[in-house]
Amino acid sequence: MQRRHFILSATALLCAPALAKSANFTPVLSAASDTAGKHIGLWRDDHWQISKTIPHRGHDSLFHRQRQELVFFSRRPGREMYIIDARSGALRHTISSNAGYHYYGHGCTSADGRFLYTTENNIADNGAGSIGVYDCEQSYQCIAHMSCDGIGPHELALMPDGKTLVIAIGGIKTLPASGRETLNADSLAPALHYLDIASGEIVERQAAPHFQLSLRHLDVSPDGQVVVGAQFQGSLPSRLPLVYSHRRGGKLTAMDYGEQHLQFKKDYIASVSIDDRGEHAVSSCPRDNVVCLWDLKHQKLLKVYPLRDSAGAIYDPNFTQFILSNGSGQLMALKPGQPTLTPLAYAAGTQWDNHLTLLS
Repeated sequence: MQRRHFILSATALLCAPALAKSANFTPVLSAASDTAGKHIGLWRDDHWQISKTIPHRGHDSLFHRQRQELVFFSRRPGREMYIIDARSGALRHTISSNAGYHYYGHGCTSADGRFLYTTENNIADNGAGSIGVYDCEQSYQCIAHMSCDGIGPHELALMPDGKTLVIAIGGIKTLPASGRETLNADSLAPALHYLDIASGEIVERQAAPHFQLSLRHLDVSPDGQVVVGAQFQGSLPSRLPLVYSHRRGGKLTAMDYGEQHLQFKKDYIASVSIDDRGEHAVSSCPRDNVVCLWDLKHQKLLKVYPLRDSAGAIYDPNFTQFILSNGSGQLMALKPGQPTLTPLAYAAGTQWDNHLTLLS
């Protein structure tokens, strides 16, 4: 997806000096672009504490708490991961995917932090989806690949049991030789898959309700509720729900719009984040310029907030708020129950990419 460029009104952009003074949030990791190029790094208060220039766009990231390292993933079809020392800001490793593979831009660690799991495209196997396994204690050496039994795995997360990975299967087949062109437009098979780490077997499958409803981004609550967002791959608008909830053993259930007036036109969910109590989730919708707040208990929409080119979303338990980014350099706070978003910071000339990670 190409980043959108917008000309914002004064009210949409807000006042940069006022934004810079409000730093009531935990530092975040993100990829971003500006006039100087593509960057990955750590944003603290009103500045980049760590910033590294890379030759292409990054996508998601994670904070490896046990090792105090920042891990950044290339956007598909990139083949690089970057490992940065969280204390010194030094680049420790640049990891390349194995020959015949590329990354889809997401990863997560095992419960003990020993292993890193990544979603990958097995190019050599005609685009089969794969989960890479990397040993963090051995300089992130790739030690194995596990089949996810689906094409186009995107975001994944470790379930609360510490034994299972939940994987959003986008269903979209691409190969580097044809760029980002969808090669199986008539036969997508998006789904939510659960993979047992010990055996490498898929232990549960939930097909998307429509073959063009590509499941891409997800988050998991402390008690195992999965919320997953979709990106429709057909004629727009689809009029289909784009955010779904799932619990192991149950059905994939569409979140209810309730009494909120919401009509997507571009059908694209970029980020999904759940709070630490499993009460609320947010989803960013950059192409429709909104952010949605969801009630997880009742599985319904609570409120829609306007935010032009909304991008990343992450919950910040230190300040009981969701942090949101956008393509215009803003970091905003969403506090459930409050009627509007609150400005946190402003990175002039910066286009935040679609994901944020908390340094916590």
